[in-house]
Amino acid sequence: MAIKTGKLILVTEGPKKKKRTFLKLECLNPKQTKTVRVEFADDWLSLALMNLKKKDLASLNGVNVEFERNDNNDPYRIWTVGQQWDREEPKIAEATLERSRPQEEPKKVDSQHFHNPYNFVPALPRNEVTGELGDLKPVGHGRYLPNHWTGRIAVKLTTVTPLLIPDAAEMTEDGNGHKTFPVRMGADGKPYLPPTSIKGMLRSAYEAITNSRLSVFEKHDARLAYRLPARDGTKVKPARVEKLAGSNSLFLRLLDGANLPRYDKQGRIFTNIKYSSGALPQHGDHVYVKIKITKNGTKKVSSIRAWTVGSSPGTDWKTGWVLVTNLNIGNGKKQNERVFIENNNDPYIEIDDKINELWENLISDYQKVHKKDLEKRDIDGVPYDKYRGDGPGDPAWSRHIYDKNQLKLGVGILCYVELAEDCDLNSAITSEDVVAIQPVTISRRLYDQKPIDLLPTTLQPATNRNALSPADRVFGWVNQKGKGSYKGHLRIHSLECFSSQEDAIRKFSLSAVPLAILGEPQNSQTRFYAAEDKNGTPLGQEEGKEYGYESKKRGLRGRKVYPHHNDLPESYWANPEEDLTNQEVDGYYQEYRRPNGERDSQNRSTTGWVNPGTQFQFDIDVNNLSTIELGALLWLLKLPEKHYHRLGYGKPLGFGSVRMEADFNASDLRMGQQWETFYRTFESLDKPFFDHVNCISEYQNAVAQAYSKPFDSTSFIKAFTRAVKGFDDGLPIHYPWNPDKNGKPDPQGENFKWFTENEQGDRFSLPTLVSGDSLPLNPRSEAKSDQTTKALQRSKSGSSKSLTTTNKSKRENNRPIKKRKK
Repeated sequence: MAIKTGKLILVTEGPKKKKRTFLKLECLNPKQTKTVRVEFADDWLSLALMNLKKKDLASLNGVNVEFERNDNNDPYRIWTVGQQWDREEPKIAEATLERSRPQEEPKKVDSQHFHNPYNFVPALPRNEVTGELGDLKPVGHGRYLPNHWTGRIAVKLTTVTPLLIPDAAEMTEDGNGHKTFPVRMGADGKPYLPPTSIKGMLRSAYEAITNSRLSVFEKHDARLAYRLPARDGTKVKPARVEKLAGSNSLFLRLLDGANLPRYDKQGRIFTNIKYSSGALPQHGDHVYVKIKITKNGTKKVSSIRAWTVGSSPGTDWKTGWVLVTNLNIGNGKKQNERVFIENNNDPYIEIDDKINELWENLISDYQKVHKKDLEKRDIDGVPYDKYRGDGPGDPAWSRHIYDKNQLKLGVGILCYVELAEDCDLNSAITSEDVVAIQPVTISRRLYDQKPIDLLPTTLQPATNRNALSPADRVFGWVNQKGKGSYKGHLRIHSLECFSSQEDAIRKFSLSAVPLAILGEPQNSQTRFYAAEDKNGTPLGQEEGKEYGYESKKRGLRGRKVYPHHNDLPESYWANPEEDLTNQEVDGYYQEYRRPNGERDSQNRSTTGWVNPGTQFQFDIDVNNLSTIELGALLWLLKLPEKHYHRLGYGKPLGFGSVRMEADFNASDLRMGQQWETFYRTFESLDKPFFDHVNCISEYQNAVAQAYSKPFDSTSFIKAFTRAVKGFDDGLPIHYPWNPDKNGKPDPQGENFKWFTENEQGDRFSLPTLVSGDSLPLNPRSEAKSDQTTKALQRSKSGSSKSLTTTNKSKRENNRPIKKRKK
């Protein structure tokens, strides 16, 4: 291998608070066209240079060196000019080397910052992409095609962090809904790794590095919801769904409202306002009420009677309907239910598809968000509408959260309607005047756009068999919206574990280890999921959270990935059976374990795991792949050193980092014409030389040409490379959590509090992978009162402007309907 020359340069890089000083190699690029500075791993410094680095880093600045390049053209084996390479080649798995390598001084980790466990690889619009990286008709399987590759790739896989392969068939579940899984094992007692898991991992990566269409994007065709500030509940008007004589349509009847005293400050039923029989008014009751006006101008029910036909108790009584939403707010903040009061001149709004969609999307979102809360009540045997306390999940649930009959608007449903600010109640009102329809005053609010509307059509799952993206052609395709499928050109088989059973599996001797709660996807958190544009640019801090799904000009952040947890200390995985979650070691907490041994329906436990350093081997059969299609696959199987794919369960917690390496000496790949010759003669042919470097280069050149940037500078390649390498700053990776008064993780795991603080504070968006920036544990840089005032001002000015402008434009071509009277 040719020896190159260069120079070591000492550089200081990074954001102000996270600057680091390290060495780079200054040399000519592989094409010998310009001088570049590249980062390299310490493993590739000679021992002589490594010893100097440990003694005096600055002494290496400007030292002239010689080096070689590996198959990926990355510098390795770096030594001083005039000396020789003085290290032996590693003979054991890289993961084992990492565990046994002598450690430097423990790092001082900034415990006030962290990286989120998931991030996104940008998914760029593909409108102008043609050729192999565009949409094409697949070549088929009928014969071996000339200039297309068919054969077998031998692959070695080595675990780098513990791997979780849960055995669902042997799962046990206790009375609290807590599930415990053993390691899935084969007949030989070794861990069994399903080939489908490998294929799924490879497909996700292949989609990202070829910028293919998403294979699946289900359940994103409905508008998401977010929680409104309490002040916005004053804008809504009571309404009831009614059917009018002579019409087949349903209508929203806008009503008046009055408070119905119900609870005291301890959450107990208030005893004064009942029927004369002593019975408590129930939801939906048709009633007569007397109203009084309080000192602050609020209407309040002073007496109540059940309504009966033709028996009005007097002119000072009003008629209406009782709305009971239960004690859904704790801490003594709710004392009233409501009565919706009817009048002779109430306005009506005809219910059309828009209003139905507003309601159905919102109620569906409510029921989805609270699904686990209801499951927990089922396990505990507690009625949904029972008040249990002030903690999360303890207030009584309103019927729209648990009653499936509330999913569609029907006669008698009581709700609230928000109208546009410029809506004239004395004129005809249509659905275009309706901003929102909701079940409670302080409600969740639908974003303006659906996630699917923010994803370019060229990235949405394919619907035409003759226009498949690279990942669809290679791995296969199934139409998500109708009939049609295509068998892929790749198959994984012969997967075996080559480590001994004792070395491969760690079985916990005391009890199963309770794993930390894995977060559910929260697409409604726009600062993490939505983007400023179609290129995945994070949202700005000045915009409200509704801005992310406000316009079709916005975009999505991209394809979700789980960055490798880089630079974890040796002790991190050493004692899983011991609860060390509240002890900081070298700047890290035991993030993968749930504190205090808690086991419930929210988390899982495991009785063991696959150890780091465990080796698997498998084969990938491919047929009729183009050079570019094959090159992309090979690039994934020849990543640089210390770059890892993610596999299995618990990836957000650090589990499942694996190293994959193609063994080309044990592989056999040939062009279609070579296989045709073999089958025509049935004569044994020598295995031809396979130039995998050229295949990879063809793929890299195709990316560079399609996206008009050097391969390494293309946004989705840079982001993917960062994800598989991990971050270099040594910061911990975990879900956002608010520290307790001692700066330690909250054992209750209430991650939502960080997002609440962030929205009222500095409004951080999820940083890009390429930037390497982190997030603060405390997302407030100012005092809470100051920031809350600013947030209110920003939100108030932004939302009013948006609603007024939007609804004015919508009503320009509006066909009004006349008010109807009952």
